[in-house]
This record gives sequence, structure tokens and C-alpha cells, in this order.
Amino acid sequence: MFWIGAVMIFTGAWLVMWWIAPFWRSAAPQEIAGTIWAFGGLVFMLISLSVPVGILLLVIGMLLYADKDAPRAGPFVLIVFIAVLAAVSMLVLPTMPYLPVLFGILGGLILLFFFAAVWCWAKRRVALKSAARLAADYQLLSWVFFLLTATTTCAMLGNPFGGLFFTEQVLADNAMPWYYSMGIKAALYLAAGMLFAFLSQYVGHKADAESRPTQEL
Repeated sequence: MFWIGAVMIFTGAWLVMWWIAPFWRSAAPQEIAGTIWAFGGLVFMLISLSVPVGILLLVIGMLLYADKDAPRAGPFVLIVFIAVLAAVSMLVLPTMPYLPVLFGILGGLILLFFFAAVWCWAKRRVALKSAARLAADYQLLSWVFFLLTATTTCAMLGNPFGGLFFTEQVLADNAMPWYYSMGIKAALYLAAGMLFAFLSQYVGHKADAESRPTQEL
């Protein structure tokens, strides 16, 4: 299930885009309107659904592997709920009015959760040694980059001076290059965050594997 989900995500959300993105960029909207290639059409939906469905298979596969002795229903139910919610949001293609208060509330929650996580992280790190401490440091770095991604995304979408909801203002101010550069930064932050998240798990796993024989003796 892990590999099926991984291939689905890799193919639908990344590999196919190398072929379809240039086509969408060059095709006029009126030329593909009402076809499977249109925005919200069949191809768009299949690409969009590849991520939530792939995540569902991938995570459930890993939960079954990691908790095969006594699997609990809670994590499965949560993952299924999140995946279904993400899939529905892709299929329905909801539109929302500009709600700056929503960005304010969610932005505040993101910051509060970040502060709380770092506070607990610091208290836990005091007792860690060698490789476990390094794994924790990598984990903190991943959080930092994820927070940078959140603030960058908020600046792009929630900016009251010309967020992407106000396209006329963006075009009038010739601000599209700024938004594109912010998008690149957000992608770089996400890549760095996932890199350090991987390094945290990799270092922690190696430390566990090296200490296991000693514990058994």
C-alpha cells in the first residue's frame, strides 16, 4: 500500500505535470473549455485526487506495518477523514469570499502551536544525548522551514494590499514577479522542511538500531 500510494502521488502530482503544465500554459482557456483538459475537468481532477488518495494508501500501509501487533482504529479513522476531506475539496472546487479575519485566526493558531511545540521540544532536548539530540535538532529545523512556508503563503494569499484575491490590484502594481518569487521561496522552504524532517527520522532510526543490541544484552 505504501508503494502504490507513493507511485500514485509521484506520478500524478509530479511526473505528469512535466508534460501537462506546458500544455496548460500555452493553451487558451476558451480552446479547452468543456474538454477533459479544462480547469476542473477530468485530467485536472485525476491529478488533484492523486495526492489525497495516494496519501491515504501510503499512510495506512505504514500504520499497518508499524503497528501490526495491535493496530488501533483512531489513526486510521483520522487519516481517512483527512483524505476524504481533501478529496472533496478538490472535487467540489469551492470558492470563498475574501476573509482576512480567517487568515488572522489561522495565522495566530499556527504561531501559537509553533511556540508551544518549540517550548516542549526544548524541555525534552535537555535529556537527550548524542544522536537523539541531533535528530531533535533536525526536527526543529524542519519546523522552522514549515513556519517560513506558512508566513510566505499568508503573505501571498492574505495580503490586504494586493493578495491574489485582488488580481486587478496585483496587475496594476506589476506585482506578479513578486508573487512568483514568493511562490518559489515557499517551495524551497517546503523542500528544506521535508529534508530536515527526513534527516530527523533517519538519524533517530540509526540511533535506535545501534542501541538495540546493547539494550537486549
